[in-house]
Amino acid sequence: MKCATKISVHQEGELYVHGKKLTKLMGAFSFSEMIFFILKSRLPKPNESRLLDAILVSCIEHGAEVPSAYVPRVIISTGNHINAALAGGMLAIGDYHGGAIEKAAYYLQNNKSAEEIVKDSLLKKERIAGLGHKIYKNIDPRSEALFKIAKKLELSGKFIEKAQNIAKEFEKESGKKLVLNIDMAIAACMSELGFDYKLGKAIFCLGRLPGMIAHTYEEATEEKPYRRFEESDVIYKGLAI
Repeated sequence: MKCATKISVHQEGELYVHGKKLTKLMGAFSFSEMIFFILKSRLPKPNESRLLDAILVSCIEHGAEVPSAYVPRVIISTGNHINAALAGGMLAIGDYHGGAIEKAAYYLQNNKSAEEIVKDSLLKKERIAGLGHKIYKNIDPRSEALFKIAKKLELSGKFIEKAQNIAKEFEKESGKKLVLNIDMAIAACMSELGFDYKLGKAIFCLGRLPGMIAHTYEEATEEKPYRRFEESDVIYKGLAI
């Protein structure tokens, strides 16, 4: 079976990634720099690398109760290998958990104005990805921190401005304030770095994986096997008994 790729090739006993020897890249560049390089075919500028680092750190953890932490804990607790548990955790990332980054980045990268995006969403009674949060009601501190970092690194541009305008326009048109959450902030910052919106979920997965590994390892080494719902947590809604 043939496969065409621009990413890497083996030649004369060495692996070349985008034309550079892997052995020369090792020790010369950080992991986040290599993520940027392998996705964009060029090495990042120092400020781009630092912003990508901040994005990945913002994704790394959000408590044991979220699906990408809880699901792998359940899977490892039933006697599975860690790779199976991590695969399950990755599959728990979807449109309602991590996936909002991709949709928010799509809003930011398309040609519609903030006003048009809000008007369309309200007309169709659709949620705007990247607005609102279950815990953070007034300010998402992670979004604020990420935008401050982008500004300090001189990478705060049209996408961050558009994200902030969407939040302002929604409050103006709906009369309700929804916090600009970390999904929208990541979407704006990854757009400033030139990443395609289709990489939104992937970037979240890259950042969340270390936290997922930590939860899975903790479950395997410190908790009793077989995590399950308690009967008191289950609400029966079936036919009368």
